[in-house]
Parts: sequence; structure tokens; C-alpha cells
Amino acid sequence: MSNIEQNDSVIESIYQSLRIKILRAALLPGSKLSENNLAREFSCSRTPVREALKRLEQDGFVDILPHSGTYVRSPSLTEYQELTEVRAYLEALAFNLAVEKEADCTELKRILGEMDAIVDNTPIDTVAFGEKHYRFHETIVKMSGNKFLMQIFSRLNLNANSLLFYQAMTKESFDITQAEHHKILAALENRDAKVEKFVVQHLWKKRNRFKKEAEAEDLTPTT
Repeated sequence: MSNIEQNDSVIESIYQSLRIKILRAALLPGSKLSENNLAREFSCSRTPVREALKRLEQDGFVDILPHSGTYVRSPSLTEYQELTEVRAYLEALAFNLAVEKEADCTELKRILGEMDAIVDNTPIDTVAFGEKHYRFHETIVKMSGNKFLMQIFSRLNLNANSLLFYQAMTKESFDITQAEHHKILAALENRDAKVEKFVVQHLWKKRNRFKKEAEAEDLTPTT
């Protein structure tokens, strides 16, 4: 293995380790990440640590603040709400385009089956479900065949920014969500464009939850 390949391997290892810790709340929002400590932990120089942190920042997991340091990102509930509002209509457009072009649903069906398997297990692995959930919706966007839509969708960093939603979901909520996903898949297979409105409603439930929690947070007295 060349030095470049070794360096890339170390960067990937650091990136994946920190990403999983953030997803599993082992690193909480607002936590400061020390380059020196990470370099010691992974027995490497600070260079691959910096590269891994840059990747995490690009993917929406951390904020790198000049003259301050790197912190686990802590988006506000209002940000989650606004993000979901944009996402809902992007995905409705993607759904419509996928129906119009009679896109192949094989990959979408495979991902949905994996999501069903996760939900059938106890306890439910919310991180694994979140990953598959993102892939499910990303696949619908890819099925649209619209490269500009795919670019915009990718810039939303949904794989990081939607994680808050899954942690507090009940088994019943997961089952309802999966039933809605199956309805969306069936509509794509049957070329039923009328279900576009349902796609928006599917995501708007999440938007309403974020809005409600943001409003409650604003009403909470500070000490």
C-alpha cells in the first residue's frame, strides 16, 4: 500500500469513527473536537485529522470555527423545519419525474426491504434505519433523472440533518412510516402521479413536528 493510500485509509477511519459517534450521540451537539487528542487516539499526525474534520464539515456533522476549533454541529429546530419544507417539494418533483419516465424501482424496493428488516428487529437500530431512510429518498431523487435536482438535494446534507427525528420515534411510528414508504413505492410502480400530494404530506408530518418543538422551545423560560 502506498503512502497516499495509507493516508486516505487513516482519513477514512477517523471520518467514519467520528461520524458513527455523532450519529449514536456518543459525541453530543456542541462538543469540541481536539485535533491533538484525535491524532493521539489514531496514532497519526494532525494532517489526516484535519482532512477528516473537513469532510465531516462538508457533510454537515461539524462546524469548524476560525481561531476557536471544531464543534459537533447543533442545528436549531427551526433549521430542521425549514430544511424539511424545501425537501418536501423537491422530492414531490422527483416523484413526478420518476413516474413520467417510468423509472426502474428495483433498487428502491431493495432498500425498502432492508428498512422493513430493521424495523422488525428489537431494539430498532435508529442509526441504521436513518441511513436506509436517507437512501430511500435519495434513490427517488436519482430516479427523476434530473441532474440539477440531484445536485440541490445532495447539498441539503440530509443524511446528517435528519437524524434528530429518528431517535424519539416509537415502534408504531416506524410502522406507520414504513406503510407510507410502501404506498410511495406502489405508486411509482403503478405510475400513479396523483400520489405526488401524498409524498409532500409524508414529509410535512416531520416538518410539523419540528415546527411544534421549535415553538415550544421558544416558549421555554430561560434561567
